[in-house]
Amino acid sequence: MKICGVPSDCSTNKTDIWLRTAAGVFFVVQSFYLLSASGHLRGQDQEYFYRMARSLAREQTFAIEPLVLGEAELAGVRGRDGRFYSRYAPGLPVALAPIVLLGDAMTNLSTQLQSKYRWPHQGDSDIAPRILVSYFNLPVTALSASLLALLLLRLGYSAMTGLIAGFGFALTTFAWGQARIVFAEPLQGLLLLIACSLLLNATPGRSWLGGCALGFATLVKMTSLLALPAFLLLPAKDGRLICRRRSIWAGLLIPVATALMLYAWYDWLRFGSVTITGYAKSDESLDFSGNPLLAFYGLLLSPGRGILWFAPMSIVALCGMRRFYSEQRVVGRALLVLVAGWLIIHLFYKRWDAGWGWGPRYLLPILPFLLVALPVMWRWTVGRVLCVVALIFGALVQLPGVLADFIVAGWEGYAAFQQQCPGCAEQDFVAWRNFTLSGCEIVHDSISVMSGNVDLALSSFRGTWLPLVTMIFAALFALIGFAILAWPRPPESKADY
Repeated sequence: MKICGVPSDCSTNKTDIWLRTAAGVFFVVQSFYLLSASGHLRGQDQEYFYRMARSLAREQTFAIEPLVLGEAELAGVRGRDGRFYSRYAPGLPVALAPIVLLGDAMTNLSTQLQSKYRWPHQGDSDIAPRILVSYFNLPVTALSASLLALLLLRLGYSAMTGLIAGFGFALTTFAWGQARIVFAEPLQGLLLLIACSLLLNATPGRSWLGGCALGFATLVKMTSLLALPAFLLLPAKDGRLICRRRSIWAGLLIPVATALMLYAWYDWLRFGSVTITGYAKSDESLDFSGNPLLAFYGLLLSPGRGILWFAPMSIVALCGMRRFYSEQRVVGRALLVLVAGWLIIHLFYKRWDAGWGWGPRYLLPILPFLLVALPVMWRWTVGRVLCVVALIFGALVQLPGVLADFIVAGWEGYAAFQQQCPGCAEQDFVAWRNFTLSGCEIVHDSISVMSGNVDLALSSFRGTWLPLVTMIFAALFALIGFAILAWPRPPESKADY
């Protein structure tokens, strides 16, 4: 066993532990995620993100064919050129466009899959890109888990607590169910974690890279700007706050300002104005006239969207937040500003529940930051018991969301509601889904799975090469991950953490 003899040895050993822990978390999580992939796209958001990426990759435009209900074109409007543009931000489609091109190049390999792909698509050549795009958020969320573990190690906590937080985030919270769906929040959350990691103890060069990550996050979802005040309160390399170091905050703000100008250009290209967005022009404009008390209960405690049920580890972590703040006062203050600002804005948003899906989706980008106090709880026997209980309960709760098609389960829930309340309005269904145990998606996804509606690529594409390739890669990733984590390592200097 190697013992640190000089400071450089200690630094090398510490970096080795950090990198191996983060890499091990990524590979093991990615193994689980591959086995739980759906292999298809369903729902308005996923369809529009894919169509935007496909149009961008093949025609170099964001104009797409709309989804139509009756005579209404959904979630977007006609631009100044008369073509239809969705209301969604450009960041995620830009990230998906290379995957569409890769899928186009793999069309010959998808011949065997064509008869198995029963979801909406436009011709056989459209199948391979759709399948590949459906896997996008799996490595994105796995990377978020590894970065969370790395962040805790950089704050001085042990590799064990980093593993607990990383695996807990990925496998015992609603992040797992969201990783199967092509929404913007997983990528937004990863970019915020990257920005935070780069800005923590930042140099001028790293602040510029952190600003690029935050700028890209802004292009994915404009709400990423809510993280800017918190990131300005992080410590730079010399210990002073970023907001007090001109060379540091300038490096952060310039890429963010550039991203805002790109977003304005995106709106000008579509609508001829830098102030008109797809949301503002569509029939579902942003509405911040909601009831914050109702949203607070809904996001924290309700059976349909409460983080208590969909991410119980976050509640355990909050119990240690006071002690965490006393130990990490500067970083703790910055993260509290991030969480509080994010939560307050979304409490006033009328659509705080994020529509159909799994868990409180709009809280996903800040979920890793809610788990940073877990190492504090792990120090005491009672805290460890609570962590273990939350891990087990959280993993069991995620299974319905991992195994069910949320669109199929959602329609089944809607049909059940219509039987109970014929002729009731849509808002009555939303309240039933969010605030009643019988209407929540944990129940209806479970019913769907027990009825045999298992939504896994392993079963949907049975008889093709996809399940075999999936099993091979999942086994390979698991082997690599566990080998990295099991490799002998030097003892940590802060064993009490």
